[in-house]
Amino acid sequence: MYISIRYGVAAALSVSLCPTLSLAQPDSSTSAASAHDHDALEEIIVTANPLARASDDLSQSATVLQGEALRQQLANSLGETLARTPGIANASFGENIGRPVIRGLQGTRVGILSNSMAVSDASAVSQDHAVAVEPFLADQIEVLRGPSTLLFGSGAIGGVVNMVSPTIPQSIPENGYEGRATAQGNSAAEEEFAAGRLDLGGGQFALHIDGFHRRTDDYDIPGNANLYPEQDHEDEDHEDEDHEDEHDEDEQDSGTLSNSFLKNHGWTVGGSWIVDQWLVGVAYTDYKSEYGIPGDAHMHEEGHNEEHEDEHEEEHEEHGDGEEEGPVTIDLESQRTEFEIAGRDPFPGFEQIKMRYVDSEYEHTEFEGDEVGTVFKSDTDNARLELKHNQWGIWQGVFGLQYTELDFSAVGAEAFVPTSHTDTTGVFWIERADLGQWQFDLGLRYEDVETKVPRTLVPENGATGPKADADFQPLSASAGVQWMLNEAVDFTFNVAHAERAPGVDELFANGPHIATQVFEVGDPSLDKEKNLHFEAGVSVAVGGFTSSATIYYDDFSDYIYAFNTGRELDGLPEQVWQQQDAEFIGAEAELRYDFEPNRFGHWQLFGFGDIVDGELDDNTDVPLAPPKRIGMGLD
Repeated sequence: MYISIRYGVAAALSVSLCPTLSLAQPDSSTSAASAHDHDALEEIIVTANPLARASDDLSQSATVLQGEALRQQLANSLGETLARTPGIANASFGENIGRPVIRGLQGTRVGILSNSMAVSDASAVSQDHAVAVEPFLADQIEVLRGPSTLLFGSGAIGGVVNMVSPTIPQSIPENGYEGRATAQGNSAAEEEFAAGRLDLGGGQFALHIDGFHRRTDDYDIPGNANLYPEQDHEDEDHEDEDHEDEHDEDEQDSGTLSNSFLKNHGWTVGGSWIVDQWLVGVAYTDYKSEYGIPGDAHMHEEGHNEEHEDEHEEEHEEHGDGEEEGPVTIDLESQRTEFEIAGRDPFPGFEQIKMRYVDSEYEHTEFEGDEVGTVFKSDTDNARLELKHNQWGIWQGVFGLQYTELDFSAVGAEAFVPTSHTDTTGVFWIERADLGQWQFDLGLRYEDVETKVPRTLVPENGATGPKADADFQPLSASAGVQWMLNEAVDFTFNVAHAERAPGVDELFANGPHIATQVFEVGDPSLDKEKNLHFEAGVSVAVGGFTSSATIYYDDFSDYIYAFNTGRELDGLPEQVWQQQDAEFIGAEAELRYDFEPNRFGHWQLFGFGDIVDGELDDNTDVPLAPPKRIGMGLD
């Protein structure tokens, strides 16, 4: 049960430099209630949809957080910021790490976007890798669920999360300037956080500047933080004595979650040249984060047998180092350069063109004490072209082309994924028909995903294996309908077929994955993952009451998952990536009642719930499924 009561308890200071928060936002959203009010929702445009539709004018499930509703839920990570949203869970690996899980699907199946372009970090590779974004800097966060998000890549079968921020200004501030700033802290981790943004403009030029700074110490907790207690290998006669020793140790070690600190900061500068028909813009973002991984640095060695322990002792002696490794910390850096060209009526037959290019350079170093353990690097070039054609009778639509080039490497003693080069070429097409009370949506995407691995991993003898290639051609299609029964009630129904190419880790992993405490082994023979998706939803808005409910069913062919073989390699449980058919069925609902403002303030009562059940073809549960949830609160 999730219960929340909040009334003016935020320890934060905010300063607004102009009457409106930002022209990039369709409305001011001055309260959480207005952000969920039916009339206000009609004005919130979902930028991740190339047709720029309102959030309540989509046949697919969509949630938009912005304004006060977003600011109330802001947290250190993107996953925690969205954790109170129906259908979304947080894949948490400590307070500083959180990646969204949509309807039980996570990792590469959930796309993380910034202004409709991939963030391109390593968060999908391992659960201890943070998402390289700062939620505070977003004007709004959009969540699109289901395979109809195929516009952003065949891998996003679960959905996409899109952070919308004016890194490249889309308009010139009406008064010449606008911005916001905030500062906050807490006593649990002695946190200090400050952030601000400023938008300037005049004539044909606009400038955007933002930045943030955050520091937290190790978190204070009410008990002992022994994540990996020692296993009792003594006889049962000694159990009472062991419990007494553990109790004494608890009293000595309680009060702090060791190695849970966080230090991160970042900044962005961007500018645009804006005339009647054209916009040309560029932006640069620098993001850095250093954080600890709570737990024992030697946790991966505790399960080793005596033979492995002897090997490690010999290695330490050879290197003249008999001391234990220090705690695991991660140093993350990301530099992102963006270009955009957009124009109206570029040539006959088309009313809009939009071209975007993003270069992302990402480096992620894992330290064990002062020693470098593993270094992950990712260099991504991502280009996208969208062409919106003129109205064809009742139809309006967009043609698109996308190309992504990814160079990925993991170097170090615990690298479990080989160096790889992946080229992805995709074409997509969406159409929408407006028939008054009825709206119809169609979508189609074809991709070619080619991965080349110069050397595979053979950790058993310390050598590298032969090169390997993989080539897949995923094809996805979707159809949706929206029936607006009246001004208060509308129904939606979606059906989609989606295909996903296996990731590099699923194909070629071969080594100890310390974060998840397994020895991970890929399978180069994996086939495409296929999904047939059905979804039905209803939304109601009457006066101050708004509600929505959705049920869905996913039929997977060749669902890819990690299977625990029961064997051990290098002292860790062996998990092998394999395929099996699977079925997911789930539902999510949200209810809100907005009381009229009065002398006691402006109050809103809300409730939500979600459930997803995933079952493999052999009648076992799909691994890592989130729990069912029900919650209520009063704002």
